[in-house]
Amino acid sequence: MMKSMIGRKSALWLAATAISVLTFATVQSANGATRERPCNGSVELCSRTLDQVVLPGTHNSMSNEEYGWALANQHYSIPTQLSMGVRAFLIDTHYGKLDGDGVTVAKVPSANRNDPGVKMYLCHEFCQLGSSELIPELAKISSFLAANPREVLTFVVQDALVPADLAQAVTDSGLIDYVYEGSTTQYPTLKEMISSNQRVVMLSEGNTGDVPWYHDGYSSSLQETPYNFLEDEADTPLTPSQGMNLLTQAANLNSSCRPNRGGESGALFLMNHWVNGLIGSDKTGSQNVAPDPAVSSILNQPDVLVARARVCEQRRGKLPNIVAVDGFGDGDLVSAVRELNGVKARPFFEIAKPKNSTVKAGRKATYRLRLSNFGDMESALTRVCAIVPGRLAIKPKCKTAFVPQGRPGKATTSISIVTRRKGKGSGKVTFKVSGGGDATATSASLKVNPVKKKKKPKRARR
Repeated sequence: MMKSMIGRKSALWLAATAISVLTFATVQSANGATRERPCNGSVELCSRTLDQVVLPGTHNSMSNEEYGWALANQHYSIPTQLSMGVRAFLIDTHYGKLDGDGVTVAKVPSANRNDPGVKMYLCHEFCQLGSSELIPELAKISSFLAANPREVLTFVVQDALVPADLAQAVTDSGLIDYVYEGSTTQYPTLKEMISSNQRVVMLSEGNTGDVPWYHDGYSSSLQETPYNFLEDEADTPLTPSQGMNLLTQAANLNSSCRPNRGGESGALFLMNHWVNGLIGSDKTGSQNVAPDPAVSSILNQPDVLVARARVCEQRRGKLPNIVAVDGFGDGDLVSAVRELNGVKARPFFEIAKPKNSTVKAGRKATYRLRLSNFGDMESALTRVCAIVPGRLAIKPKCKTAFVPQGRPGKATTSISIVTRRKGKGSGKVTFKVSGGGDATATSASLKVNPVKKKKKPKRARR
């Protein structure tokens, strides 16, 4: 099975590379120069290798209120998280079977994975509290990647599945089309990963079998911080509020960044940044359940996240590559990650080349402009201006347009150009779009035909 899967993957890689080359070649500005679209929302990230980029991440990403899970770690499902900017996911997979009521899922040992009714699920320790079938959820991620060809993702899987079964789920869902097959010690740039269409790095917390693209993260590929902040470095039990202090008070930050699984050798560095996401009882006897929004709204503030990440950078010699939180949507993880990456949110405009226009002198030439925004910020006051040949037409006033963010967000507008009454000939009209820190241009031709003079009627001879 694995040999046929690898052969199929290689063929898809070649096809995707060919399509990607065409895509790079066709994104052009008015002067014909290639303008590369953003990678993970920012043009500046395209030239960086994956281990030089910080990704917004979530812990127990599959556990969410949107799907009705009890004691959920996250407010939103993975597809919604993707649409909001999350690019790294810590997930758990298990075998499960519906109970007699047909609703809840009970975990099944791998030895019984071939029993009737057993399927693969995303769920946490107590799958009865919430679960999602694995293949359909992976298919949603595949659909996102198909619709967003400039995004790179990373998964860290706490895997109770036989590796070959996970590989089959990745294949059946279509996610295999995007899986990264290269080195996990030296990564390519995001641009190169996008060009090859290998945009999903799959890491495991343990056994990976002989699946070539599935990497045992903590053996050499991934290093991390502690993840249990309900006890301190001396294993002294803490309350959730005391645990929060470990991640927010300056005196505690260095200790919170100490090595945990993976030591200090992995090319990717995971900063675990949550407190009360455990289910069960800690050593104090208190119950630790789903994250409290009041806690995550503090922990997920940009200044808190950035301050801890900078201390981790000092202690570990590199910035975290994944900043994983509970309660994504509380605070502002994405803004914090932008700051750590040294980039700013901004739009990225493209204009579809409008049709050329031919009109009679003194008439209006109307150009319909289709605008796209591939950046990570909407542009409410986008200026659209036209530069016209003075001998042919009168310069029109600039217009404003709202171009939403959406990769792409789309908008249309029209500019009418009044030609001169005595104008004639052809020339180029340049259209410039600017706003929110980005600008681009395109052009179309304008041809003005002179108005033929009416012949005077001849006088009748007497």
